[in-house]
Amino acid sequence: MKIGIVGGGLLGRLAAFMLTKGGHAVEVYERTSQRPAPTSSRSAAFTSAGLLSPISEKETGGNVIFDLGMKSLRLWHQIDDQISEIVNEGMGLFLKGNLFVSSPAEINYATRIFNKIGFNSAPLSKNQRMMIEPNLSDKLTCWIVPDEGQIYPSRALNTLVEATNKLVTNKSVWHFDTQINEFGPGWIKTRENVVNYDYVLDVRGVKASDVGIRGVRGEVILLAPPPNFFLSHPVRFLHPRFKIYIVPHDKERVLVGSTEIESEDLSPISLQSALDLLTVAQYVLPELSESRIISTDTNLRPASFNNKPFFKIKKNLVHVNGLFRHGWLIAPALLVEVFSKLKIPITDYSFT
Repeated sequence: MKIGIVGGGLLGRLAAFMLTKGGHAVEVYERTSQRPAPTSSRSAAFTSAGLLSPISEKETGGNVIFDLGMKSLRLWHQIDDQISEIVNEGMGLFLKGNLFVSSPAEINYATRIFNKIGFNSAPLSKNQRMMIEPNLSDKLTCWIVPDEGQIYPSRALNTLVEATNKLVTNKSVWHFDTQINEFGPGWIKTRENVVNYDYVLDVRGVKASDVGIRGVRGEVILLAPPPNFFLSHPVRFLHPRFKIYIVPHDKERVLVGSTEIESEDLSPISLQSALDLLTVAQYVLPELSESRIISTDTNLRPASFNNKPFFKIKKNLVHVNGLFRHGWLIAPALLVEVFSKLKIPITDYSFT
């Protein structure tokens, strides 16, 4: 089949790889460059921490996100293996477990959350915590969620492009820096002409306001920790007001995020948000006090009216959107559902 994809963020790049691997002819149209600069208008996937945490996200995402997330954990293993075979480099996939942490004042809140999501593991002992994450504050109660983890977004997004290029020998799949304003069932209008496809996949993210998408602002801070600082697991701080994570980032950095504001403002991070993020980071990991702030970033998450993902099929046009804060967590399983519904054959991915 010949498939045109409008949008080259996470869904667009992952779909292009999966479809090309399945033997289909694919073309991707993306308004930004392959490696858009921080703070520029671009896919939310570039700003994300790449968390793969279905249990952690069950509280706000419910069973829909949990089920897609559990399936995607298995799929990411398979996709990462395929990518590694093609370009001799993985996507930065680490599934060593995530940590919940709580202050003494919020233990009851943590217990309510755990009851809601069905998480019943015992807290780590002091010795276990010291072995796993020695830089965590002694004040905290900690729990580990096994088999969860993260993927490094920038590395994963770039290797998806590189691996897809390796699979194609006759022409380029990618049309970066290309704005597409008109498309429909089975066609995309470029600057030069109208190109016909068996299917058109619309994965524009936050730009798809015409299909009911709004932007929800998120903010992150990238830190360079002091020498000998150690963090090997993503950490989620359990608090009714501060929904903040602290995660290892590519090249020995630490990423702190993420605010969730009902606004489509893309201006720089606010003073209050920066204070909230850095105060929690310092409380959870006191040695981060001597970190250097490398950069701050803001972006918009594509959200539907109920913050749930969806796909709509209109003849030969398919809209896939609404990944909100769960993009990396659910993208593979969501695309497998879409391709199955359309009866588009792809590589046989297994959920077991």
